[in-house]
This record gives sequence, structure tokens and C-alpha cells, in this order.
Amino acid sequence: MLYFRAGSIWVAWVRDKYLSAGSFWSLNSRNYSISWTFRRLLKLRHITLSFLSISVREGGETYFWFDPWTPYGILIDYLGPSGPMDLGIPLNSLVSSITQGSAWILRPARSKRQLNLHVYLTSFSPSPGSDAAIWKVEDIICTKFSTKDVWKSIRMAKPSVSWARFIWNQAIIPKYRITSWLFTLNRNPTMDRMMSWGLDLENCCLLCGSAPESRDHLFFVCPYSSLVWKAVIGVLGFTNPPLQWDSVFEWFVSASFNRIQLAAVLQLWHGSIYVIWQERNARYHNGLTKSHWMLSQDVIKQAKDKSSAMRNCGSDLGFSLVAFWSTF
Repeated sequence: MLYFRAGSIWVAWVRDKYLSAGSFWSLNSRNYSISWTFRRLLKLRHITLSFLSISVREGGETYFWFDPWTPYGILIDYLGPSGPMDLGIPLNSLVSSITQGSAWILRPARSKRQLNLHVYLTSFSPSPGSDAAIWKVEDIICTKFSTKDVWKSIRMAKPSVSWARFIWNQAIIPKYRITSWLFTLNRNPTMDRMMSWGLDLENCCLLCGSAPESRDHLFFVCPYSSLVWKAVIGVLGFTNPPLQWDSVFEWFVSASFNRIQLAAVLQLWHGSIYVIWQERNARYHNGLTKSHWMLSQDVIKQAKDKSSAMRNCGSDLGFSLVAFWSTF
């Protein structure tokens, strides 16, 4: 955003507060007068260098030692701390300060790396015009920033898991998907997990009080949560749904659902997981309880509301889901 969103209020504020007297690349990430959020961004600069470069024209906006305007990245890192003294170029100099017309003003090279820089500079000459930032993802110049493209480029790719399509379905409310994803990985702090961390707790399900709490118990072996799940999925006519965690996924795979039916079933499944976990946490932290019927009604309402919201955004799936839910 600092390079590509010139009209942003945040960018204007950052430039005025932090960049008025120096380069983004020269800021100290351990300077505690800088906000915590911005210091976190500074610590990610090394990743940004693989995507960003500066195309120099006149050089009046580019710092010689700190901006990534050559193939060698940040020159102070490439040539070392002695670089400014060896080349006679002050640390906070702009590129324009070492040009005269279309020529470069540099001391003779005293090392192989300095020679490399000299050779590179002979490949082009300063010219009228503004310097420009170039954003490349996998060597393709991008006209706009895409978080998705950057994440795909830097993340460690792994094979797709069989349950991914049941978690990352666009018909599901995002916070529901995150909760279900964490439970699929068994990463949420259920009692059995907290005890495995060494916490001194009594492992008893807060919903039924008759068995140890674990993910597999909560969804949906627990008598209380099974009532929620059966009431919710029963709206679609399923009177004997699977209750074991793994069995539910097997049911998703084996049942002959069409796209709309599967989306509706997933809305109810995700919603059930979310409200049951909320109810468990309300009992754990606040001592508050709700009946299973109230939870099931909330799940069904949220599924219909999400479908309506998708329709209002022009989603074809949203129109189909609204039509589907209108029959129940």
C-alpha cells in the first residue's frame, strides 16, 4: 500500500509520521516510538524484497542505499557498512544525487561487488520522469496488489485434504468455517486437550455432565449436542443422522446430495458446531445455559439469513439456497 495506494489516508499518515526523513527500508524495527503494528510490518520487509523493485528514472524519490532499485537488493546490505565511505555517497542520499545529466557520478570500484554495481549502472542512464514501484509475483508484473497471489507464492504448498470442500464452502458464515476447521484439526481447547497441556482440571462435559469432554464427544455423541444436531438436520428430513465425528464426514461423501442440498447440510453442520461450542464456553466462563431447542432454532435462522445475504449479493448459489429453504 505504501507504494501503490497513494490516495490512502493510512499511507499519507505513515509517510508523514515515519517516512518524511528517510526510507521505509532504513527504519529500525526495534524503535519503540514506532507503533507495534508498523514494527511488525517492518519485520516482514525481507519477504517483500522478493516482490518489489523500484524502476528509477530521475532518482529523486529513491534512496541510493536503502531502496531496492538494483538487481542486488538493498545496496547497504550488498556492499556492506563500508560502502558509503568507499563510494563517497552519504547514507541518506537519493539516487539523483549521484547523477549529472544522463551520467553517473561514482568513485572507481574497489571490490568485485562495487564493480558489479558499476557494470549494472552502465546498462541504463537517468532520464526525465518519476521513479515507479514495480510489484512482481513469480516474475509477472502485477497492476494491483492481491493478497491471495502473494500468499500462494510464499506459502508452503501441501496436498489438498479430502475434507477441504466441506469446510471452505462459500455458503458457510466465515466464523463458522474457522471454528469447524480448528475442530477438524482438533486444535480447539477442549477439556481433554487442556489436561494434556498439564492444566489441573476435572474433565467432565459441561453440556451433559456424564462423560469426559473431547471433540468427538461434543460433536455429537454428547446427549445434549446430539439433540441439537438431530433437531437441526431433522428440518431437512434426516431422522437418523450420524453422530460420530468421522462418520459425519463419511456421510457427506457417500450421500447422494446435489450441490444445493450439500450446501444446506453444511450450513446446518457448521452452525451446530459453532453454537454448541458457544454454549459450552458460556457455561464454562459465565455459568449461563440455553435449551437445545433455542440453539437449533438459531442454527436454522442463521442458515436462512446467510442464504438471503448471498442472494442479495447476486450469488447464484444464494438464489438457489433461498429457493431451497423456502420449502422448509
